[in-house]
Amino acid sequence: MTGLIEIVVVLFFVARMTRLVTADEITRRPREAIVKRLPEESPLAYLLFCRWCLSVWIAAPAAAGWWHLSDVPRWSGYWSVDVPAVALALSYATGLLVRAEPEE
Repeated sequence: MTGLIEIVVVLFFVARMTRLVTADEITRRPREAIVKRLPEESPLAYLLFCRWCLSVWIAAPAAAGWWHLSDVPRWSGYWSVDVPAVALALSYATGLLVRAEPEE
């Protein structure tokens, strides 16, 4: 049960951080300032507004941190298997949570 709670907390962390960077009003001005300095059609500018895209980059270090700090048993025991699998799952679940949010 502890492992499930940990994963849910990490999932909500990834979802919240993704929203904070890509959509929250509090980060709008820094986000717009960064985009103004980037070339047109920049992949980074796209990333700053795409929750599906950015969630992968936030989930990767979150999954690595979870793997190193948690005491729950790993299903494969290999970092190179477990961390990417958890990161992709966290990113996908974040994307599903985004779809559940009302349109702004």
